[in-house]
Amino acid sequence: MAVLLHFFFLSAFAWMLVEGLHLYSMVIKVFGSEGSKHFYYYGIGWGSPLVICVVSVTSALDSYGEVGNCWLSLENGAVWAFVAPALFVIVVNVGILVAVTRIISRISAENYKTDGQGRGRSPADPRDLVDFGVLAINELSLLFQYLFAVFNSLQGFFIFLFHCLLNSEVRAAFKHKTKVWSLTSSSIRNINVKPFNSDVMNGNKAGMNPTKMHTWDKSTNSANRIDLSAV
Repeated sequence: MAVLLHFFFLSAFAWMLVEGLHLYSMVIKVFGSEGSKHFYYYGIGWGSPLVICVVSVTSALDSYGEVGNCWLSLENGAVWAFVAPALFVIVVNVGILVAVTRIISRISAENYKTDGQGRGRSPADPRDLVDFGVLAINELSLLFQYLFAVFNSLQGFFIFLFHCLLNSEVRAAFKHKTKVWSLTSSSIRNINVKPFNSDVMNGNKAGMNPTKMHTWDKSTNSANRIDLSAV
């Protein structure tokens, strides 16, 4: 259980780093194609925690699990196998946050000068509160352990809230999809009520008199009839 907690907590921080790198690639510097980005993102999000856990387990397996809880040992410093990567992620994300905020502020100021409307949004959000976990490194950290457990559990909710519900592009795409679905369903209903070809040939199409259709056939056929009695 302690090994699994170590891996999944590291994965939560690793994916926070991936989000920071993705924000950096969108705002500051574009690197690689979309396919290569996903490859690197998966490697960072799942691969790096796995490597750290494998190294930690093979070198200090006895440091996993204590009498009081299923976590890394605090006495021999094994907990730094989690705290050190988490601190690294925090430092990198703070640097990205500062750089992106400066660029967004500059762009907002330029837009305000041109059209009088400032644009841009600070990339910070309550998911940064997951960082409480790095403070749980001693015996007096029960409060921070509770805070970390609560906010880490809400991380998925924050991702859904800020990247889906509050994202204008996602909302516009959802509206477009909804419009396409409604148009497709209405087209299917219209196709289902169309008459069959046999009904059209027999003059049974809606709004057409079968008798007039038959009379039109007669006049047309009589005008174009060819005498084949000799044959």
